[in-house]
Amino acid sequence: MCVLDGMGRLAWCSVEAVIEDRLVATVRQVDMQPRPHPAIAVYQGAAKGAKLEDAVERLGELGVAEFWAFDSARSVVRWPSDKLERMTDRWRARARSAAKLSGSAWVTEVGGALGWEGLRSRLSGEGTALVLWEEASEPLRDHLPPDPDRIAIVVGPEGGLSRAEVEELAATGARPVSLGERTLRTENAAVVASAAIAWHYGLIG
Repeated sequence: MCVLDGMGRLAWCSVEAVIEDRLVATVRQVDMQPRPHPAIAVYQGAAKGAKLEDAVERLGELGVAEFWAFDSARSVVRWPSDKLERMTDRWRARARSAAKLSGSAWVTEVGGALGWEGLRSRLSGEGTALVLWEEASEPLRDHLPPDPDRIAIVVGPEGGLSRAEVEELAATGARPVSLGERTLRTENAAVVASAAIAWHYGLIG
């Protein structure tokens, strides 16, 4: 049996006993799995229903390092603080489930939700930040640097990002990029972009 701590450590154990709701095991070997390089951070626009839960799970299976949700002008949902807390707990549970399923020793860090200014502040500190935008003329692949430590992706909400919002994000240093001619649902765009980046740097495939 393999036990993960979510921070890169894997413990190979032998089960000794099951006592009511407890399992007793002996650790036989401990290994460290390096963090995926580059780290991928996803900033995802607010979406209805369980869409973000599903996105977190798929991103977790891909090994995405961080997930943040954010509000913007065209977001079709608004989360009161009590609901947001419950949703964040569910996102974190899905991230843990994804790590177990995929055998990853690293669990996606779920940071909750950001306001617009919080998003801009975080992007200003990102070395490489890319904004997926359907009107962008330059493809994602043209803006993947040779050996980055980290790449941040911004995905707009169901209503998309306005030109003014994209310009504000560009002012922080983020680059508007395109995934191609196809229009993707917001939760799918995050997964497709993350998978493309992971493939580009040899993390999958």
